[in-house]
Amino acid sequence: MRRLVVVLVVIASAAVPATALAEPFVSRTCNGSSNCNVWFTSPVSLRWTYAGTVTSGCQNETLTQDTAGTLRACFVSDAGETASKSVTIQLDQTPPSVTDAVADRPPDHDGWYSHPVTFAPKAADATSGVLACESVTYGGPDTADARIVATCKDKAGLSASRTFPLRYDATSPDLGPANLTTGDKVVRLSWPAGSTAVLTRSPGTEGGQSALLYDGPGTGFTDRKVRNGRKYRYVLTLTDQAGNSASRQLAARPDRHLVAPAKRAAVGGPALLKWTPVRGARYYNVQLFRDGKKILSKWPGQAALQLKSKWRFHGKRYRLKPAEYRWYVWPGEGPRSENRYGRMVGKRSFTIAPA
Repeated sequence: MRRLVVVLVVIASAAVPATALAEPFVSRTCNGSSNCNVWFTSPVSLRWTYAGTVTSGCQNETLTQDTAGTLRACFVSDAGETASKSVTIQLDQTPPSVTDAVADRPPDHDGWYSHPVTFAPKAADATSGVLACESVTYGGPDTADARIVATCKDKAGLSASRTFPLRYDATSPDLGPANLTTGDKVVRLSWPAGSTAVLTRSPGTEGGQSALLYDGPGTGFTDRKVRNGRKYRYVLTLTDQAGNSASRQLAARPDRHLVAPAKRAAVGGPALLKWTPVRGARYYNVQLFRDGKKILSKWPGQAALQLKSKWRFHGKRYRLKPAEYRWYVWPGEGPRSENRYGRMVGKRSFTIAPA
């Protein structure tokens, strides 16, 4: 049995002609690579390699126009045998077009966002199609000219970005600069510009528990419906254009009083004495004392008196020297010749410091 098998193999091998032709074959490359089944983003150089006689196709070429799929093929034959290969070229040289960025919610107030907001970009791509768009969240800084950058990528790997505007403010108004001053039957309030203000007071006007005094875009209010010596509580609320609000309480007790210099202030020279104007006062009497002795009396028509370094009083010469001084102010009522004065505006002391 072993001898018979050997004889059969020898006979079969001898039947194959020594000069048999190789079978035809076809291969291709794209930009020098055998991998053509990808998206290209630059011109594609298609090259064919084959053995045999071309029967169709097989042209080497460079494709430069964007295409979602262009079919090319190569057919060859030899001694009755055939071989072929086809390839679909995908070329996209154009980035996607970012068309929109859609917020996950409407603005918080009058076109303004006051809390972080997320945008979903939208895009279009005519050739390979859109692969993905990255969502983007904006949460500051505060500005009326904020920008987000929306980015999308197509299936060929090309990216594009586009900016979109928004207005953002997450900060409440600053009430720190709000100020209140009092005078004779008057309270003056002021606050920063840029917000809508609502001002209420308790007790209110005309016997009410509270009253709305002001509602508007201004920067201050003067309340003259007050009584001296009575305490009032004001609530100031500021709301900015983005809808952010802040409130602050301020207390006041109106009355006539001295303003400057401050209590027991030390000054380096002739001081400017100031006090609150008194309703109905036609003039004022200012008296200055040193060591318990009156050394000056003046009758200014305004609520201020600028002291001098030297002056005369009751025929004697005086000058400001380092010492403690006490001053008093009374409002004059009616003609000065009548010598009528109202309740004292105030009394206060200051010191002239040594040079």
